[in-house]
Amino acid sequence: MSVDLIPRGVLAEEALRELEAQLGFPLPVEYRSWLSRTNGAELPPGAVLSNFEYAIEDDLYGYETGGNVHSELLYAHSFGRGGLAPDYLPIMRLTTGAIVIKVTEPHIGSIWHQGEADFTEDGRYIPDSISADDEPEEVADTFTDFLDMWEIDENSPDLDPDF
Repeated sequence: MSVDLIPRGVLAEEALRELEAQLGFPLPVEYRSWLSRTNGAELPPGAVLSNFEYAIEDDLYGYETGGNVHSELLYAHSFGRGGLAPDYLPIMRLTTGAIVIKVTEPHIGSIWHQGEADFTEDGRYIPDSISADDEPEEVADTFTDFLDMWEIDENSPDLDPDF
């Protein structure tokens, strides 16, 4: 079953430029376009990424959504800046780490899973201290491919009205 993510609104060009200035880099074109139309998105109950067993913790981050600050791109970036390699921007939190988008070449705009095993106990990610086995796992070549991977798990307890 295909999934319709629930947009939080829209982002004007001025807000996108402000976001990029605060991040310190331009967003990948495809992701930037999606953000302009959605400002992030909430996941419907039972949403899962096909072919992956990630436990989803947050919705797809937006910019100044007025919601939980922990689900904001700038908060995620500032948290990750102390640890994540500068090539990646967290766009979603999992209980097993984070979904991140590559913001540098090569493979700009590709989507990756940065696992918790790749982080130190204090939540920092130190690229110089990990082995090749600890590198992020590629999830999708493009942001559109990533969006197309979402499905509804018909057996999810989130779909049970008595749960």
